[in-house]
Amino acid sequence: MHVLAGVGAALLLASCSDRPNDLRDNRYYQDPEPPPSSAPPAPAAQQETPRPAAAPTTQRKAAQLDRVAMTAQDLAEEGVQPSGSPSRAVQAALPDCQAPLGKATSAYQTSWEYPTGSIVRQYLAEYDGNAGEIVTAARAKLNCGKYQSAGAEVRVSTPVVTDGQVSWCATSSRQSSCTVLKADGSVLSVVVVTATTEAKAKPAVTRIAPLAATALARNS
Repeated sequence: MHVLAGVGAALLLASCSDRPNDLRDNRYYQDPEPPPSSAPPAPAAQQETPRPAAAPTTQRKAAQLDRVAMTAQDLAEEGVQPSGSPSRAVQAALPDCQAPLGKATSAYQTSWEYPTGSIVRQYLAEYDGNAGEIVTAARAKLNCGKYQSAGAEVRVSTPVVTDGQVSWCATSSRQSSCTVLKADGSVLSVVVVTATTEAKAKPAVTRIAPLAATALARNS
């Protein structure tokens, strides 16, 4: 009877499950392994290569300042000839009272000479902002009255403001220079006539100032 009871118990345990009866490593109680998936793996997401940011552009390149400079045709009636080569050096201040010219981003300067030896210079400068602010700042500084240059006293006349431009003369015992400042948008024009006396420099710059203003208007 004991033998039959033991055989019956073994049969009963074997009939409780259709899984293999292997208890040595507890595999009997583990969940069956899931069948391998037949679906293909999802493709890896493609990453877009970042594009470099576009470089900022300016409204006018330095070379284009040439277009608003006075030409030989503009100055034909003055009887002047080019003197030296154009320069692109930025000027920080004027010699008269050290009137500031701000931080220009580019510049262009030309010189012309009369048969008498008098000199016409035009300095053009471009700024990030409105060049009219440079004219205002320079005008505020031109109140020194006089200053020393190369051992000589230079007397500065009271600046005159007309038609949006500022003009004055600076005279020493050696020479006289008369200057006109005018702005158009982001461009500043400085015209200087240097002669032996103010009586020669002032009429010349008075004639040339409208020519420079016309050339500057090509900026508009």
